[in-house]
Formats: sequence, C-alpha cells, structure tokens
Amino acid sequence: MTYDWSRFHSLPSEDLDNIALLRVIECSNGVVQHMFREGREDGLSLEDTRKAMKFSMGCMKTMSIPLGDKVIEFSPNTAVLLQEMRQLYISGVKNGNDEDFTEFLAGSKENLLACGPDRILRAKDVAEKYLTEHIPLKALEWGVGYIFGFAEWRDLRD
Repeated sequence: MTYDWSRFHSLPSEDLDNIALLRVIECSNGVVQHMFREGREDGLSLEDTRKAMKFSMGCMKTMSIPLGDKVIEFSPNTAVLLQEMRQLYISGVKNGNDEDFTEFLAGSKENLLACGPDRILRAKDVAEKYLTEHIPLKALEWGVGYIFGFAEWRDLRD
C-alpha cells in the first residue's frame, strides 16, 4: 500500500495542535520505555514507566487526550491518518515487518514536519500544565529532545 503522508500538511491548525500534543506524549513515553528496558539509572521507576505507557497507549487507542476538565478528541480525518500510522507501528515495531517500519518512520517524520517545532514546543507547555501526573516533566523533556533530533530541527530554546 502507498501512503500519502502529505495529507498531514492540509489538516486544520487545531488538528495539528492535537497531533503535536499526542506526539509529545507518545515520544516521551517511547523514550521512557527504552530507558527502562536498557536499565538506565536515570530512567523512571517501574511504576512511573507503567503509568506513562498506560496513559500514552490509552490516548492512541481512544483517539483522545484528557486535559483536566476537557478531553481533546481527534477529528475523523485525523483519526484515520493516526490509525494508519498506528497499524504500521504495530506491524513494523511489534511484528518486525521492516517495510512497514520504514513507512511508519516516513509518516512519523512527515506529521512532525507538518506540526513544526513551534507547535511541538507549545504542546509540551500544555503537557507540562496538564499531564505531569502521567508523564513527569523530565520525560516530556526527553520526548521533545527526541522529536527535535528525529525531525532534524535546531532546538529553538537554545
């Protein structure tokens, strides 16, 4: 199957804001999981690692992000794109399909490029305000650092 990831660039600004927040959550969780598996001393505890994973996976499965008294829900078009990426992730990462993993990485990078670095930093600010009970601040920093490296952006905070 051929994927047209350029569709991310035509999404409304609000959808890109929501994707940026989801990506901060997912990438922060990803770094947390890798650090835990590697047994890194500077990683999170088992309890905090599980908490981050449960929250991140819950957001992807429900296509929603709880933020205090409100819940962000993804529009149907955006949810379809994200589900396509999720299926590629499962096939590529969990099931070892190299072709799907390569396609997942392409889609992942393209959606980050559509969001842009400023939006990612604003999403981190939102996550700091509402989500640190699920993903600690230092893990959000790790996730944003990963995003900036993966997207090949210069960190605007420097």
